[in-house]
Amino acid sequence: MQRHEQTHRGEHALTAIHMSLGPQRAFPRQSTVLDLFDEQRERAPDRTAVRYRDTTISYADLDARANAIANELIGAGVSKRRLIPVLVADGPEFPVALFGVMKTGSAFVPLDPALPMDRLRTVVAELAPPAIVVSPASVDTVAELGLAVPAVTVDRAEPPEDPTPPPADRAPGPQDLIYGFYTSGSTGTPKCSLNRHRGLVNRLTTMSHRFGDGADHVTLQNSRSTFDSSMWQLLWPLVSGGQVVLPHRDGILDLEQTAMTIGRHGVTITDFVPSVLTAFVSLLELREDLREAASSLRRVLIGGEPASPGPVHRLRALLPGVEVTNTFGPTECSIGSVFHEVTDADVDRIPIGRPIDNTAAIVLDDDLVPVPVNTPGEVYLGGECVGAGYLNDPERTARAFVDNPFPEIPGEKLYRTGDLARFGEDGLLHFIGRRDEQVKIGGVRVELGDVESALADHPLVASAMAVVLGEGPEATLVGCVTGRSADDPPTPQELREYAAEKLPAEHVPQQITVLDTLPLNRNGKADRKALTALIAAETARQAGPAEHVEPPATPMEELVCSAWCEVLKREQVSVVASFSDYGGTSLNAYQLTAAVSRRLGRPVRPRDLLVAPTVREQAARLSEGVDDDSAELAYINHDLAWRPPQTLLLTGATGFIGAHILAELLMDSGAGLICLVRCSDPAQGARRLTKVLEQYRLTSALQLLPTALKTGRVEVVPGDMGGELLGLSQGRFDAIASSVSGVVNAAGAVNLLSGYLDHRPANVLGVQELIKLAAGGARVHTLSTLSIFPSGGPAAARVTEDQVPATEQVAADGYNRSKYVAESLLAGARRQGVSSVVYRLGEVWPHQEIGVANPGSLAHGLLYACARAGCVFPTEAATDVTPVDVVSRFVARAATGDIEVDDGAMHVLWPARLCFAEAFGVLADRCGLDRVDYARFRDRLEDAAESDERLARLRLLLPPPDAGRDAAPAELDQMFTDCSRHFDNRRFGRHAAALADPGADGLRTIDRYLSELADISALAPQEG
Repeated sequence: MQRHEQTHRGEHALTAIHMSLGPQRAFPRQSTVLDLFDEQRERAPDRTAVRYRDTTISYADLDARANAIANELIGAGVSKRRLIPVLVADGPEFPVALFGVMKTGSAFVPLDPALPMDRLRTVVAELAPPAIVVSPASVDTVAELGLAVPAVTVDRAEPPEDPTPPPADRAPGPQDLIYGFYTSGSTGTPKCSLNRHRGLVNRLTTMSHRFGDGADHVTLQNSRSTFDSSMWQLLWPLVSGGQVVLPHRDGILDLEQTAMTIGRHGVTITDFVPSVLTAFVSLLELREDLREAASSLRRVLIGGEPASPGPVHRLRALLPGVEVTNTFGPTECSIGSVFHEVTDADVDRIPIGRPIDNTAAIVLDDDLVPVPVNTPGEVYLGGECVGAGYLNDPERTARAFVDNPFPEIPGEKLYRTGDLARFGEDGLLHFIGRRDEQVKIGGVRVELGDVESALADHPLVASAMAVVLGEGPEATLVGCVTGRSADDPPTPQELREYAAEKLPAEHVPQQITVLDTLPLNRNGKADRKALTALIAAETARQAGPAEHVEPPATPMEELVCSAWCEVLKREQVSVVASFSDYGGTSLNAYQLTAAVSRRLGRPVRPRDLLVAPTVREQAARLSEGVDDDSAELAYINHDLAWRPPQTLLLTGATGFIGAHILAELLMDSGAGLICLVRCSDPAQGARRLTKVLEQYRLTSALQLLPTALKTGRVEVVPGDMGGELLGLSQGRFDAIASSVSGVVNAAGAVNLLSGYLDHRPANVLGVQELIKLAAGGARVHTLSTLSIFPSGGPAAARVTEDQVPATEQVAADGYNRSKYVAESLLAGARRQGVSSVVYRLGEVWPHQEIGVANPGSLAHGLLYACARAGCVFPTEAATDVTPVDVVSRFVARAATGDIEVDDGAMHVLWPARLCFAEAFGVLADRCGLDRVDYARFRDRLEDAAESDERLARLRLLLPPPDAGRDAAPAELDQMFTDCSRHFDNRRFGRHAAALADPGADGLRTIDRYLSELADISALAPQEG
């Protein structure tokens, strides 16, 4: 109380000496982040805590998984108050890992598995951990490190049924460390900044006070897990009852995907580095569909580098309901402790703002004396935000964390930020710059000494310096070196490659210059200011006319060149030089795609350009399907209106695979969709789509569907695949044909008891009509089956994707014959110029994360029958298993052009296998099923089929038992084929790694599906 009164009385003194205290507000000082999470879990255990694509994890499930990880860590020897490395890049494993470590009473240290091996070894050696936490994707990285410590793996498996919490005495206290984050080091050695639970609790509870309870928000973790800003994005929703959305990243800065993720999940709050926000705003200005997707945002936090007013106010104009908060604070001080709500008054510059609750900011001179208003000085932070210093570095800690001489400011220490700022007349802090050699490049904190040390280690380098050209979003990191020998100087390219092996990707110079000597000052030391001027002059000189610059040779190259010059701020570029040679970065590449898109009048994605490094190669890629005349027109008038995203006709969206394709297209593309549905009117068709998404638990797509229907992005068209013109009028058919860029045909009749004539309308005549519809230039993507080929024996030659079976070899059943005829029609149409891709499928298994099966699957039918009959039997049957999310993701991406595929057939086949005998054994053990002979199984199936129509149909397909034989007859085993042993899948295999891990994932999918059958087995009749 005495301290509080003293602080209260000191407010006038603060004004006089130009300090700033945040509001002194009560917060749960004796609680930890883990305590706050536990409160939310107890309050609503079934509430969704985490979303990742179609995966949802409840508070109870997250807690159970974290308990399992904590117990494994404790069993591996982890005691309290240790620092545990977490090599989990992103995804649902990340929050499980963090809470699992917290539950041991230790602190987590997120590390990027993609870091150079030398740096990872240095970091892990300093931590000296008793164990390390990894994801399945980073297991190999740990093996390569050669660590002599146990690795605990976090995966996405179901939580344990009865997770035992760690002992209560393991719980951390408010003054215990919660995490460490490694930042760049000025000596070339990375430094680990440590923070305590109490500082995080103050920051997170302050956010709830300022922005409303987190339960009202859906938060997108937009920062990578190795940046401390990811902590509020992940932890704030989970300590306040909200949801956190984890993005699906593929390593390329994809702001289109960011906008779609925001819309898909109804994200209300997230964070951007200002330079990235600038590109995001430019994209929203171009794309009305992405503005609509981003309209759920209510607040955007920005920070990490100075913010320009222009893009921020443009965002506020584009999304009138959004509030923007500028944040300031280093990693050493609990994420950020100075906030400013941007208003219309912030025209010329955006202030840093004022301290948040229970923190303070003060601007001091070199003698730690407060400076007057409008006078520059160094910013010092105090209060609950101040962290615990640097790991194993008392000298650096003492320099940065100084004794607090001001009784008005709570706490024993102040943190000197190294940032220069001033207090304005309005009492707000205004950023000026840095006083040391630390810089921000794209919002990432970089010590120039760290970069210089890495370059200087190269055997051909005598000395090295790093400088920054430009400011804010335009800042470029440049490395300058001198060689040891004038006869053998290093090249910029080999230096960049060398630096990439030593430094995080964000710290590698975008430009490297080899000089004869470095400029020196009067004291004989390298003169950084003179060097910066020298490099800037050289860059400007190179930007001017030069004989070695190869000019554009075509209109498309002219167009791309003009976009390069705009983004890189050059007068000309060479069409054979790479983008990185001019200092281009991934962020520049995103700006480049926007510039090229404006000129072309059609969307271009970052990955479309990143794979082609020169103007000439980019122009060649862009010219596919674009003639020079249209490029010339686009170049002359590049202010053409943005064309709407491509439109696809989708058939079969109410089926198992079709519903998953619909979900993928809704979630991961901007394509418009015309869904041909058998229904009486569009309203009934919309209800059918809703019902099937509910049936297969595709909840994220289900949330998007109403808005997509309302805005017209999804249009339901009543039709009939077996009817002439697909059951449409000639006018409607022609209108669709002229508006779609592609057709995705997931429709088809499947009845193994019916003949060819029953399958012909939908499977053959329907394809004929789709070929007519696509004759105007659309591409047809259609699903087929591997079973059109004879199964063959173990010694049979592998079937390639180019092969077509002879007519006499095709199975006699109606379904396979109809699919064979449809493929023949498409092959003939390809010879006439109609583009098409055929996706031959094997056994399509349930979604890897959801586990809901296709009710029409014969393999599922047999397993379902065992669960309902309450028994299993001996069999040698086996089948391939390809998860439906792999199939749907691949087809959707191919249809939208995200994956380039050639015309012809592809075997979409996953290298995973299910032996029914093994699956039966798991079922029997889990569900208490009886192990009987095949004849007894048939008898019990007869009984169960009396009340189950699905079993009645299956019973007609199953062969009778062989007399005197316990196992299933050979006819049953031959009903299933392990296609992975007989079919080549090289064309599909080129893309498989980008879809998911085909290793353990296949087995995990099978396990999850078998778990789904446990409830069904409870309905089984009991013997006796």
